[in-house]
Amino acid sequence: MALAPTADQITVQHVLAKFEAEFAPVARAVEDGEFALWVGSGISRQAPNLGNLIERAFDYLRQRAVDPETAATYMPALEEALVLAEIEPASVQAQFGQALAAWPQHGDIINRLWTNYSRVLDIRIAGQDADFVLWEAIDVRRAFEHPAPPAAEHLCIAVLILEGAVQAVASANWDGFIEAAIERVSNGVPGVLQVVVDPDQLRGPAGRARLLKFHGCIVHATREPLTFRRYLTGSRTQIMDWPETAAFAAMRNEVVGLATTHKTLVLGLSIQDNNLQTIFARAKEVHAWPWPCAPHAPAHIFCENTIQQGQRDVLRLSYGDGYNHDPAAVHEATLLRAWGEKVLIALVLKLIGDKLTRLMELSLNAMGKGPIAVVLGPLIKSLRDDIAGLAVPVPGSKDRTAFTNLAISLWSRMLSLFRSGTLPVNPEAYEALTSSTLNLIAADQNAQAMGLGRLGVALALLQYGRAAGHWQLSQPTSSDLISGAMTAKASRPGAVNRPLFLVKSATDAIALQSDGAFANDNAIIVHADDTWHRMTGGSASARRVRAAPGRTGRVGEIHVSLGDLLSRCGDAVMLQQEFVSEMIL
Repeated sequence: MALAPTADQITVQHVLAKFEAEFAPVARAVEDGEFALWVGSGISRQAPNLGNLIERAFDYLRQRAVDPETAATYMPALEEALVLAEIEPASVQAQFGQALAAWPQHGDIINRLWTNYSRVLDIRIAGQDADFVLWEAIDVRRAFEHPAPPAAEHLCIAVLILEGAVQAVASANWDGFIEAAIERVSNGVPGVLQVVVDPDQLRGPAGRARLLKFHGCIVHATREPLTFRRYLTGSRTQIMDWPETAAFAAMRNEVVGLATTHKTLVLGLSIQDNNLQTIFARAKEVHAWPWPCAPHAPAHIFCENTIQQGQRDVLRLSYGDGYNHDPAAVHEATLLRAWGEKVLIALVLKLIGDKLTRLMELSLNAMGKGPIAVVLGPLIKSLRDDIAGLAVPVPGSKDRTAFTNLAISLWSRMLSLFRSGTLPVNPEAYEALTSSTLNLIAADQNAQAMGLGRLGVALALLQYGRAAGHWQLSQPTSSDLISGAMTAKASRPGAVNRPLFLVKSATDAIALQSDGAFANDNAIIVHADDTWHRMTGGSASARRVRAAPGRTGRVGEIHVSLGDLLSRCGDAVMLQQEFVSEMIL
């Protein structure tokens, strides 16, 4: 029997397979808004490296410890750092004049201080503020002043927020990556994310989601240090005081409430700190989560290779005797053996696919053609899985950020063209399908009236033709409007690339035509309704080509009406056959 893949080895496709099998209740609970995300440094790989920050602090103390004017103040601090690194200060005194990078013990010192980072931040300088090492020695503001762009994890979290699946995020991170991702994908619309660092911010207007930065925020602290500097939590003393300090009382209430009312999806957060474990202990006192939990999703899911000690502590605290009965079963049900990046990409793909399928079902059921949806639904899953197969790092990279950026751009281009017949105003923004959770789509009349169910039909039929070998689908050949939502090409020798547009109505097709989208006279336009077909009396059907494509290269634009096909076809087989016959490439 083959061993299950590790978190490094597993693919996005394999994660999706888990969401269709043993972790199906988890995926559905995420789609219905039952989970809050708890995130840590593991999803912020572009943030300043902790080892580098430790080295900056060490050298700051070292330089001043060897200066006769400041030695009396800083030598005790340097010696404390060395003791934390398990180095006898007297044994390395001859090296005090050199940068730590030149020390033979450099690697050992960094590694040991890394595991004691909270105690490093707790080193005190006589007469200075308690956070002197963080604020001055490390100069945390400067360390974070030029952040990298948001990564795949942050972009996917932003998409899940816009799609309504995630309404709360608890973050131990100081960085502003999630906020930057929301700013980008929402096209700068203010108020989408309610960021909470100071308790007064809890009283602000609600957003699509709330981001609770319970350890503070460097972005806010840099802009308004008098208000937000005190919330930067990292030292051992701060972590131990956090559960009782009055300044954090309001934040404590919020995160304890979150751990009580929402299931927890842990991404890059070890939960090793005492204050975090206290949160889950207090949540249990308020209202404990049950174990066993079937048929519902477990209340805690960890995106790790193995469950870490702090996470194991949370399971023991949360489930008590339920955990003791069969710890291995608890671990198996709560460990999603995949890193957060792959899990989040898979969740986005599954959510969009399931929303399209649900909208398609509602649309076809209203026509009395529910059995067609049963056949087309698996085709949407097949398309989703094929896209997941593309979610791999580009050459020279270890992450999937390039894929995520491209996927957001192509999806938003297609959806904007479908909805309005125009390209997105901002090609980097995300076009949400609907902000309703999956369980509430049936009550979302706007999403249904927008014809999004027919979009699902169109994508399923395109995937059918692709899987059957009738045509190939690829991204647009350029960013110009004339290149359409995607490129279609017949699977035959000599076939040419043709721009493919999906539109909800003739109004959008006319707008595209007026803007020159069909100027090359080779576009394929798939209409959700039958208005164009009725306007032209069927004369502009797919069967009318203007010339032999092999001789002139000009094949004429083709209009395919899903509304007409659905009215004529009694079952899925006939619909698929008719769609293929209309799509003359």
